[in-house]
Amino acid sequence: MKSRFTYILLLALLFSAGCKRFLDTPYDNRVRPVLTEQFAQVLTDAYPLRHEMFTDILTDDYQYYATLAQASINDRFLPMYLYKDDYPQNIPSTGPENAYNEFYAKIYRTNLVIEGVMGSERGTEQEKAAVMGEALMLRAYCHFMLVNLFGQHYNAATADKDLGVGIITAVSQENKALVKRNTIKEVYDQVEKDGVEGIAQLKKGGNAVSKNPYHFSLAAANAFMARVKLYKGEWNEAVKYADAVIAEKGRITRNLQADLALMSQFNREYYATMFMDPPTHPNILMSVYAGGLTFLTPTGYTLCGFFPSDSVRKMYTSVDRRASILISVGTVIDNQAVCTKYNTQPNNPNSFVRAAYFTTEEVLLNRAEAVLRSDGGTVSDALADVNALRSTRYTNYAPLQESDYTRETLLKLVMDERRKELLNEGFRWFDVKRLNIPVEHVLGRGLPVAAKLDATDLKKALQIPLTEQLGNPGIQLNPR
Repeated sequence: MKSRFTYILLLALLFSAGCKRFLDTPYDNRVRPVLTEQFAQVLTDAYPLRHEMFTDILTDDYQYYATLAQASINDRFLPMYLYKDDYPQNIPSTGPENAYNEFYAKIYRTNLVIEGVMGSERGTEQEKAAVMGEALMLRAYCHFMLVNLFGQHYNAATADKDLGVGIITAVSQENKALVKRNTIKEVYDQVEKDGVEGIAQLKKGGNAVSKNPYHFSLAAANAFMARVKLYKGEWNEAVKYADAVIAEKGRITRNLQADLALMSQFNREYYATMFMDPPTHPNILMSVYAGGLTFLTPTGYTLCGFFPSDSVRKMYTSVDRRASILISVGTVIDNQAVCTKYNTQPNNPNSFVRAAYFTTEEVLLNRAEAVLRSDGGTVSDALADVNALRSTRYTNYAPLQESDYTRETLLKLVMDERRKELLNEGFRWFDVKRLNIPVEHVLGRGLPVAAKLDATDLKKALQIPLTEQLGNPGIQLNPR
């Protein structure tokens, strides 16, 4: 009897231990990091590809040319160019669906880190703070990109009513969380909350913050917040964050003359490969290597189908070194061009691609614009940024003088410089939205307008992808 009781007790203990082990296992078998360095490793896969760069073809910077378009390009991207809500799904390269899924997938990884890193093992407080700061900045960045793709531009008068995107700040305990859309104001509030806290954590991180150009630094965090404040129209705040970047990095821009010399010394392919080289250029935060064209498929090579528009090409004068970045493709009759900023040109779609999230050039342009739009800004203050950029862009450059410009005339020049400098870097669409720029698209030179966007067109908020609509019944769609 005694031995039987002992046997039953052992079975009960084994059953209890088995239950405990089962309950300690994540419900979906996801591996949970426990060490600080493991949380840091999670973040290496939390940097999104720049899938928002497909939006270049939605702007006045790009035009469609059928003769130089592959059939697959027509099927995938022409509906987007024509502003159709029923754009193709499951495109293997890029597009709204890829962007939506990519940014939310990276938010999941950041939430995993944010929830656990401060209680992780085998890490100093500085190391934990550095990882936490990086995760917060990435979560802020992903929410910011999502709301600016799938929502209207921030308008202080209507932001508390306008549809934004779903905010996710916790690791989901479901296989498929049904996300409800927050307002644009709520999303921006969360972005700024994460941004402010992220900067504070990066400062606590000190020397533990990565010096790798592929990871968020304090300079990258301040550059991001300068962009956020610019988009909100909080000009003085945008200047403050831009000043923080300049205090660390200086007003140093890409030496375009030295870059272009590589073309004659070696070849265009080598030049394009080095154009985004982190050690030799003032890129503040870079994307990781990505095999193939991916986010550059619509604009990145000879047979992409979409090319810099005639209107933007006319802006590059003979003394503007940036004109050399545009390489002619096709025949004399075709007269199209490819913007060679990435090592996919002139026609090597299988090479690795690097792209910058933030550059000092963008920071200078953001600051100059914010200064000129603010109440107390002066022409002389903005000229410090403008001349720093233009001095490396024009041959035989003579600095602009304060006496020659008003705030209005200098602002126009700044916006023109912005368009030329950031061509094919994924910024123009957001400028089209925030500046109420109308756009007309044709299907070839001399043909009638095939699609257009008015200044405040509702279609400037991309429609929620069909896959999300099907998987998340009841999600609110953007009005049309």
